Amino acid sequence: MEKVIFRKSINKSIIEEVASILERENIDFQLIDNEKYFDATFVTDPSKIEYQLLIQKEDFENAETLITKYYSENLVIPEDYYLKEFSDEELTEIIYKKDEWNEFDYEVAKSILKDRGIVISENDIERINSERLEKLKTNYEKPDEVKNLIILGYIFSVIGFFASFVMTFCLFISYGVSLVILKLKKQLPNGERVHYFNEKDRKHGRRILVLSLIFTVFWFIFFLFTNS
Repeated sequence: MEKVIFRKSINKSIIEEVASILERENIDFQLIDNEKYFDATFVTDPSKIEYQLLIQKEDFENAETLITKYYSENLVIPEDYYLKEFSDEELTEIIYKKDEWNEFDYEVAKSILKDRGIVISENDIERINSERLEKLKTNYEKPDEVKNLIILGYIFSVIGFFASFVMTFCLFISYGVSLVILKLKKQLPNGERVHYFNEKDRKHGRRILVLSLIFTVFWFIFFLFTNS
């Protein structure tokens, strides 16, 4: 059965706490402790180490509900907790981008806003989560890098055509770029896996692939006849 990433964090204690909750609720999980593979020779910043919790895809919704319930019912906010210094706008941002924060901070943000007279209803939460998922499906963290990758695919396919046999390796690079655009996937906060590139950009991937195939066939026929 397929396992998906349920939680990931550079904070090991958070991952271990979530794991303990899952264990109490008899939800099967796998803890990926990347610290075991940490090599200070190559990675000088330990804060880059990421810990992951993997669970069965069909357990995702139930686990999400249990974790939310646990933190909402066992919330004790330290007097000097840093989120108390956040503005209403900054706390609201946490609500809108729950996937970028841990459960504790998310519940703390809701609690502080409530104390300030700003109550976000369950219907609003569902709407916010739905809008966030749709945004993550089509938006990119680094849109300029996506644009550059597509341009690179076109460039290498065209160079591979005009630069003769010596540079036909460019065509193979364009194949690689097109396949990345067409096949690469990402996971949403609800466990769903979707294409990383949106439909508009996957059309570019298909065009790059078709161009590369056409140019490859052209050069194959060209060299076949010139050497016969």
